[in-house]
Amino acid sequence: MIAQMLFCLPLILTSSVQAEALAPVQLDEVVVVGRRGAARLAPERELGTEEIDNLGAYDIGQVINRISENLGLQQPPLVIVNGRRVVDPRNFLGFPPDALSRLEILPQQAGATYGGDPTRRVVNIVLVPEFRSRDGLARASRPTAGGTSTLAVDARQSQLKETDTLQFGVEAGRTTSLRADERSGVVRDNPEREGGTLRPATQTAAANLSMTGTLGDWATSLTASAQEQRSRFSSQVAGSVLDTRQATSILTASGGVSGSAYGWSVRMGLDAVAIESRQNGVSDLTARNLSGVANLSADRTLVDLPAGPMLMTVDAQYSHARTDTDASGQETAQSSQALDMRSGLTLPIWSAQQGERGGVWGDLLVTLGGRLSRLDTAGADGQGFNAGFAWTPSGRYRFTGQWSRATDAPTRDQRFAPALYGAPQTVYDFRSGEAVEILPLTGGSPDLRAQDTQSASIGASAGPFGRWGVQGNVDLQSTRSTDAIGALPALTPATEAAFPNRFLRDATGRLFAVDQRAINLQEIASDTLSSGLTANIPLGGAAPGSPRRGSVQVSISHTWRLADRLIIRDDLPTFDRLSGDGGGVSRHQLTLKMDGRFGRWGANLNAAWRSSARIRRDVGQDGPQDLALSPLTTVGLKISTVLETKQAETTEAGRRRNDGLRLELEIENLFDARPDATLGNGLPAPGYGRDDQDPLGRTVRLTASRRF
Repeated sequence: MIAQMLFCLPLILTSSVQAEALAPVQLDEVVVVGRRGAARLAPERELGTEEIDNLGAYDIGQVINRISENLGLQQPPLVIVNGRRVVDPRNFLGFPPDALSRLEILPQQAGATYGGDPTRRVVNIVLVPEFRSRDGLARASRPTAGGTSTLAVDARQSQLKETDTLQFGVEAGRTTSLRADERSGVVRDNPEREGGTLRPATQTAAANLSMTGTLGDWATSLTASAQEQRSRFSSQVAGSVLDTRQATSILTASGGVSGSAYGWSVRMGLDAVAIESRQNGVSDLTARNLSGVANLSADRTLVDLPAGPMLMTVDAQYSHARTDTDASGQETAQSSQALDMRSGLTLPIWSAQQGERGGVWGDLLVTLGGRLSRLDTAGADGQGFNAGFAWTPSGRYRFTGQWSRATDAPTRDQRFAPALYGAPQTVYDFRSGEAVEILPLTGGSPDLRAQDTQSASIGASAGPFGRWGVQGNVDLQSTRSTDAIGALPALTPATEAAFPNRFLRDATGRLFAVDQRAINLQEIASDTLSSGLTANIPLGGAAPGSPRRGSVQVSISHTWRLADRLIIRDDLPTFDRLSGDGGGVSRHQLTLKMDGRFGRWGANLNAAWRSSARIRRDVGQDGPQDLALSPLTTVGLKISTVLETKQAETTEAGRRRNDGLRLELEIENLFDARPDATLGNGLPAPGYGRDDQDPLGRTVRLTASRRF
């Protein structure tokens, strides 16, 4: 009912505003100062050109991935461009980072303000007015232990002029397989794995084209891509080595328009995806999936309040998918359709611009939203509601809060992705007390039900302070999901008893495969406290008037899981995953990132630590056959330089980097750390030898790139 009222509200308010006669006002002099590409909300954090370039990313998509890692996001952020939602932000993610003039991380409630999922963060990318480039890249990598190698190439041409863009790119890559006999410890501890594969051989090729332009008063968008992926691995099945080959072909096309109509800012788009998956070996399967999505979103200012404009957003999405599967001669067909509608209001309560009263209280913004959804499966209809606030008592202190409750239908992939066996994995079988090689079965579960999720969060941030621009934040988030869509818990006897059909054993009782497709759990609940601290330290230029030669960005983040529980069914006990029930979840995670440049040299350091964890054999009690996972610290280092220092012509727009050959030396897992574990009685845990969980270890990667 609340959601339905929100959908009707714009009609009521619009009629009220139109009925009121507004007398014209004569102003002697008006000076309007606006910032290009500014979002509706003040950013929680902003990255300028220097900070963006320090990340050492190849394109804007990589920049956003790095930001997502720093924020600890569980899902990709909503990307807006120049302060506005666009039909398809993918048109801009392939541009080089120097096409960005700045990047803004918006506060938590911005998702509702821009008509999207209120639980998603929003990133605003502000582009330079004009840009063009031709870029090429070649990359080779190999673990120091040998056995496998990767080669990849990428080339793209980019052009941007205000709202008109054009980009074309091709890429290809090849990775050789890593066999078990290329890691002596694996075969020594698990003789049955001889002849098997630790990492599959893969080949990929892709091409994409995207463009934006104008058609009259409307902006247009068009994207098309083609991708081919192939992989091959060997596994032990019934005492013999069996080769499995997989191939996936993906074709995508999307188009849309955006503009103004009847006082609304409107965006309309259509997406189409065709996927064919083929598997031969452990099982024979061919699956074809066709899906289409139609999107309509709009927003407008309903009324100008004393504290600012009252904004209304409406977003609707209709999707239809069909999958045809031929598995060993048995054909099946499945289809689904879904409709999702959202509406929201952004209400400025008070503003610092209002005068003396506003100056005391700063800025306060409240967001309200409603949602209606319908899926063609029983029990999937639902509605949702969300509310949030952002209070900025001063320019350096910000407080935010968000609450939402909604019914979330399973995605197309969660329901209809083809059932494919992945490369073999080594796991500890609690039932037999030994390490075994299994084949994980992945794909969709057509019978998945919609989940009901309630989440609440509150956060505070402060900064920047001082010459280093120090900023800090702390966020507390609580999430509860019923009929939750999740992964199979840890492979313990309690899990096997609850889902006996998911564990496949041979006549001798040996585990050889596990069905890891998504399931519905009665409830999943978690509470998390996250905190972070960032600073931008200048290099050189300490003396007054001396030029800066570079800077170093330092980012420290900590995640503290306060609670993590799940309930499979009413007749089973609650799993406390932090204590080890169906878990192996670390209570603490800490990351340190340092990104800097000095002259033509660049360096990027990434360190991650996670605390110890436990996986109990029996629910509710520690025992000698538990798995005690050791703390793990990994460090990655990348050093880059430009061999030539010829600067780009200043007459060429948007070129703040030079055209010299760039070389990058990256060492992943610098100290060759591997996951380790012991049993509850202190003995070494089977399946946790040096190469069992991570056979690659330290990997060296060399990249050469150039602008032409």
